Amino acid sequence: MKKTASILLLLLILLLVACQDEASETTEGPEDSADPEPTAAAVNTSVEEASPEPTEETEVSEATDAPTEVPTEEPAAEPTAEPIAEEPAAEEPTAEAAEAGDTMDNSLDEEIAQLAIFSPPPQLSERELGIHILPCDPARSPGADEVEGEDYYCGVFTVPQNWEEPDGRNLDLAFVVAKATGENPVPDPLIFLTGGPGQSAVHQPLDAYGQLRTDHDILRLDQRGTGSSQRLSFEECLVLALQNGAPADQIAALRESAVNPFEQGSINPPLEEQDHPVVNATCSEQFTAQGLDLDQFSTAASARDVVEFVKALEYESFNIHGVSYGTRLAMTIMNNMPGYDDAPELRSVVLDSTFPPSVYLVRTDVRSRHDWILQLLDECQADTACNEAYPNLTGRLAALLNRLEEEPLSVSGEMVTVDDVVEQLTDPTRLRAAYMPKMIAELEMGVLDTYLALRDGEVGGAPIDVSAIELDPSDPVQAFIADSLALVGDEEAFEFKFYIDVALVQEDPLSMIQAAIAESDAGETGDQMLEMLGALTAEDITNSPYVAQLPKVEIPAESEGDPQEQLEKQRNLLPSRSAHFLYNAIHCNEDIQFERYEDAVNNYNDLLFPQLVDLVRSQAMANQCENWPFAATPIEVKDPVTSDIPALILQGAYDNITPITMGRRADRELENGTYVVVPYGVHVTWTSGDNCVGQIAAAYIQDPQDELDTSCLDALQPQWVLPGGGE
Repeated sequence: MKKTASILLLLLILLLVACQDEASETTEGPEDSADPEPTAAAVNTSVEEASPEPTEETEVSEATDAPTEVPTEEPAAEPTAEPIAEEPAAEEPTAEAAEAGDTMDNSLDEEIAQLAIFSPPPQLSERELGIHILPCDPARSPGADEVEGEDYYCGVFTVPQNWEEPDGRNLDLAFVVAKATGENPVPDPLIFLTGGPGQSAVHQPLDAYGQLRTDHDILRLDQRGTGSSQRLSFEECLVLALQNGAPADQIAALRESAVNPFEQGSINPPLEEQDHPVVNATCSEQFTAQGLDLDQFSTAASARDVVEFVKALEYESFNIHGVSYGTRLAMTIMNNMPGYDDAPELRSVVLDSTFPPSVYLVRTDVRSRHDWILQLLDECQADTACNEAYPNLTGRLAALLNRLEEEPLSVSGEMVTVDDVVEQLTDPTRLRAAYMPKMIAELEMGVLDTYLALRDGEVGGAPIDVSAIELDPSDPVQAFIADSLALVGDEEAFEFKFYIDVALVQEDPLSMIQAAIAESDAGETGDQMLEMLGALTAEDITNSPYVAQLPKVEIPAESEGDPQEQLEKQRNLLPSRSAHFLYNAIHCNEDIQFERYEDAVNNYNDLLFPQLVDLVRSQAMANQCENWPFAATPIEVKDPVTSDIPALILQGAYDNITPITMGRRADRELENGTYVVVPYGVHVTWTSGDNCVGQIAAAYIQDPQDELDTSCLDALQPQWVLPGGGE
């Protein structure tokens, strides 16, 4: 979320969906003023769309000036989108039949054109290698008061598709440079590497950096295959399949998997519900036909992209902030730095929620969702008061879950199953973890007090006023707000609730909330919110007593503005979502080809609390590469990283995606690592420039050799809720 100072900007973002309804009703594309009947090719353009009068491309040395435009690329040949041929008729069709056929053809062309606005298919670049400054689209502004050209600039970094063949085909990678705000900036920028793999970096906010940006430029580069850099996902593949007249079964499978931009609340289905054999075969074929070499969409290639990007911007040194998969990318860069020619110095790295290259995906997923609770139980045992109140808690929890599997607990008409308890145990957000030892002990005795209090959100909430507002979980709207508040940071909670309240009283609240989340919370948090939002209906909002008492806030009607600019805003909704097939291109080649489902089963059989884990997901992960083309990736990609570059390893104590064991592994592998466990921390800990973690991270980047002060974490240590105690 943006900070409170940018509330007005968020309200403007909410307005971008106003033209989405019009786009779903109109048959015209972005060029409608010049061509009232655009074809799919008219909207299948590159990152900068159709530039006005050509000018000379801006050199790197001009990066501090206002961006200039570049020559328009030659338009691609118009793709075909003819329907599957029918058997020849014995007689000539009637005029009515011919007219109906034309209508069907036009309808398909219109659908392709509209979908291509939101999800332009990936394509190769005709640009020369290097930095090309381009106009920014509105969604990439770092803040409400930022001035393009003065405070930030955008463009594409054109790279070889295959770094071993620099004279071959090229790719455009979208970037944003947010310039340091102080008068004396240092010469080493900070580049952000986001997670996934598949998430967009250029669509991420800068909230984490705070005062760090005073001295440092902040760089954001969309990894190849993500965001505005040839995004490889279901939506782009669907456009290509429609354009190229793919068989009906392929189109149907893609429609089931793709987000429909014209359907409010539309989301990608869970992994286990996707038709992997069909969509993998279809999309690998469609992307390859575009000239893309899917073997080049790898962690190693992206690592080279990052280093060459910093070098092309003429920085002599740089720092990295990586989160989740971005830490794997960062560690690959660290490992490979000695092999890059004339590379800038990598002076420091912050690894947040670490996922080392040596970690395997399928076999460790079951442990990721399990091992965080071992950390919680170990912390309770290490605390004298908690251990005295709840001795041998690990064995007692195992026995409780086994007993509930055989017979649910029934107390005063309330039935509690093992799944009910697991639902509470697997949500460590906010201060909930402090109540879990007490909940376990009470359930052993058939007491539901703490269980019900956690389930109903009465305890364990964030220590901030906005989250202390009583929300009735029986109301789906209030349940959505409460669950979402549990995902955002303390600094973002006030603003989050503000814009949700505003959106709820507008004409189309679901679309407004969806658009605002996709725009402001791109990444794993946003994906979780959008999934929760998918369960909310218009009827829920109409019938909500919470919505009924909200004041009516009138949002001014959006001015007509530039239709092209409005379409550009809409186009940023999907690119901010994760790119499924970039995930495939990386994990199928770098993890899953070396694994079997049985590896996950073996780990599952060793778990103390197998009830916390569902093997259905592991099975889906193991099967998700069927019919995806594998590169002959050497097993050495799984070797431990070797590097003496200073690295701060931030590890959430209760991270259930990249658990504490992965942070410890990174600490063992890196010669010059500083390992910091964040109490109560879940996945991704550096979310604000103002809180304790943000201060620690900023201090480390400013001087990685200085002794790190982590004393502010002491106040965050768990305060266990003991028998008879309150929150």
